[in-house]
Formats: sequence, C-alpha cells, structure tokens
Amino acid sequence: MTSINVLDLPFSVKDSLIKASLDTVEDLLLYTPPSLVDDIPGTRFKRHQPVKGSSSTNYDRLINLTPDEVDLAYNQAAAYIFETRIAYGTALDLLQEEHWLSLGDPVMDIALGGNGFMTRGITELAGESAVGKTQLCLQLCLTVQLPLHMGGLGGSAIWLSTEGKFPYGRLESMIDSFVGKYKETVPEIDADKIRDNIYFDSMADQETQLHIFNYQLPILIHDSHVSQDYDEFDVSQHGPVDDGDTDRSGQPRKKPVKLIIIDSITNNFRSELSIPSTVDQVGENPSFRSSILQRSADLCEIGLRLRTLADQFGLAVICVNQVTDVFKPNDGSLAVNASSSIQAGSSVFNSLNDPMKFKKPALGLVWENTINARVVLQRTRLPDYQYVDHEPYAEAISSKEPQRTMSVIFSPWAANKRDGSPQESGYCRYRIDETGVVGLPAEPARK
Repeated sequence: MTSINVLDLPFSVKDSLIKASLDTVEDLLLYTPPSLVDDIPGTRFKRHQPVKGSSSTNYDRLINLTPDEVDLAYNQAAAYIFETRIAYGTALDLLQEEHWLSLGDPVMDIALGGNGFMTRGITELAGESAVGKTQLCLQLCLTVQLPLHMGGLGGSAIWLSTEGKFPYGRLESMIDSFVGKYKETVPEIDADKIRDNIYFDSMADQETQLHIFNYQLPILIHDSHVSQDYDEFDVSQHGPVDDGDTDRSGQPRKKPVKLIIIDSITNNFRSELSIPSTVDQVGENPSFRSSILQRSADLCEIGLRLRTLADQFGLAVICVNQVTDVFKPNDGSLAVNASSSIQAGSSVFNSLNDPMKFKKPALGLVWENTINARVVLQRTRLPDYQYVDHEPYAEAISSKEPQRTMSVIFSPWAANKRDGSPQESGYCRYRIDETGVVGLPAEPARK
C-alpha cells in the first residue's frame, strides 16, 4: 500500500481523505470521482459513543471536498499508479525481481536447477526421520544472511517449530564453520549477528499455530521490512551513522525477514486428528469427518497466508513434512513396485532401506496442491550401523557413511527426478559432517 502523502495535494485535501480512511493511493482508486462525491459523503461518518446517561449518538461528516478537489486527488493517484507501474508489470520486471536462496553447496544448487530454492513460493522438504531435513534448514538460516551476489537474500530467518525446542546446539557448530568459510569475503560477518537474525517461536498446538500464521508472523515480517526501508531512507537523507551495527535509535540493526522455516507442518495436524477406534467406523463417524474437513480448511488457510507473505515480501518458505507408508487399496498390505526409486509424475517413492516398500509425504492432496515445489530427502539405514540419537538429529557411528540422496519430485524451476541416474538434473547425493550438509559429485558412469 502507498500512502497518499506521495501525492502533491493540498494539506486540506489530504487531511479530509485520511480522516475518511482513504489514506492510501490504492484505497482512493477504489472509488471513481462521481462515487467519491455522491456515495462516500453519505456513508462515511465518524461515530461518537453516546454520552453517559444519553441514548443519542452523534456523527460527524468526514469528507467535505468539492468535485474539483476530488477530481484532482483521483487524477494524481491514477497518474502515480501508472508512472510507478504499481498496478502492472512485465515479464522482464518479474524476472528481475526474482531471487534465489542457495543451499550453501554448489552440487545441491545444481540439482535444484542451478541456483537453489526460488523465492515467492512454498517449498516442501519431505523425508523419513534423521535424513537431514532439520540440518538443511539450519544451513538455509545461515546462507539467507549472505548478500545476493553470494547466493543469499541479505535477510533474516524465522524458525517455527511444532516438534520441540530449537536445535541451537547443532546450530552453534555450523555457525563456527560458516563464519570461518566466509570471513574473508564478507568481513562484516559475525557469529552474534548471525544468531540475532534467526527468530524462533514454538507452535504447541493448532490453535497457537493458526494464531501465529494469521497475526504474529505477518506483523513481524512487515515490521522488519518497514524498519529496513526507514533505515535506508534515513541514511539517504542524513548520511550513514557512525556505528554501522546500530541504527539512529541506538538499537542493533536487524535484517528484513527473507526466510520462513516450519519444522514441521505435519506434527500438529497428525497429533490432533480424531481417529475412530476401528476401520469400520471411519465412514460413519461424524467427528472424524468433521476433523478431516477442518484440517483441510486449516491447511488451505495456512497455505494462502504463507503464499501471500512470500509474494508480498519476496520470501522463501520452507515447510518440513513427514512421510507415511503407501498401502494397497484391496488387501491393506504395503504397495510393492520396485520399478524405480521415484515414480514419474508421482509423489510416491521407494524406501532406500527396503525397495519393495513405498512412502509418500503426509497431509494428502490438499497440501500437495498448496505447495509450489516438493523435494524428498532419503537415507539408507543399514542393520550393521549403530545410531546414536542427539537432539534433534541422529548421527551414524560407522566407518562407512549411509547413502543420502536429494530428489526433486516437482518444481517450477528444476527438472524432476525420474530414475536413479546420478547424472540427471533433479537429483544428487549428499553427506552430513561438522560443517553442515555437503553435496557429493556424481559418480562417473560405468562402462
């Protein structure tokens, strides 16, 4: 929204419009000049509370503008919209406004099309437990703070968790490696600044989750971008401040929010779903049907809110999703089809531990139609490995690392993974070490 203060109007005209709640150029253009004169004066009044002991209510007329003044305001608003190209754009404009978030590793970026995750959309990271979903999200919280020319977005990150406390222990070890890697090329990088630009909040239940998405999240993102715009305007008018780490109020300078991590989007919906005690009661239980319908409505609401924020502020939104087994519709047994590790055109994939068993991301078709891209992480879990659980990830103690793969199921910017060929775009192997998630070069083709 654009304030009407950008228009060259007399103060009395601006004051009348602001009092009538027409304080933005967009609001003003909702009305044509005739309707401003005829409709608004008859409908827009300020209501006063009745005086104590009296039942009468007083109203003050808010707009008292002549037709010429209304025409002047409308024409200037229309000219401003046209000249600044607020109401329309070209394909070139969209291309220049699009940015990418690097995963912090060139091999993994290439597998995703060359640049990483696209902004202005929702990307899902799906996979079984301990495949590295959380660690990849931690890595994104670091790379998002890099400048644009280095694959970052020059912004901060918001981490919303439904599965416990923030994994700060693992983050600390990754920060040390990250600072050491970029200290020479980005001299201003600092561990405390990195920590200060990662926001965290916990969503213990669906009610809290919806409240954060509808109220707290939009306010935090909006305020971070407004304060950044104001700081840039202040510097352009008065010059840079003495201390580059603080603004003119003396507060630490924060980066605008450019990344939202939700770990995981699935947990609250699974834990609060009312499931009948027997299979026969599924179709007859009104409580179960009501829960399913409400879950679908909540998923659509969350998806709409996230897409709106992503598009409005140029954000990258990453949602972690769990997986579920795929069963045959007739006998209830696990689906069996070992033709390929990823079925073409489907979100169903083979388990690397048992190729005869299939998995698929949770939340169903409603959520699948809400997201813009789906990326699956997988890992072998061999019986001779000893796994030691550390919050919030598991680490294998073995001389030989388990095989980990990243596959693009669908996306608007990268090719899909359709078979097991390591040379194909949309697929790569990776490992996890003390520095974070590292992509592995493709194995040479065997003759």
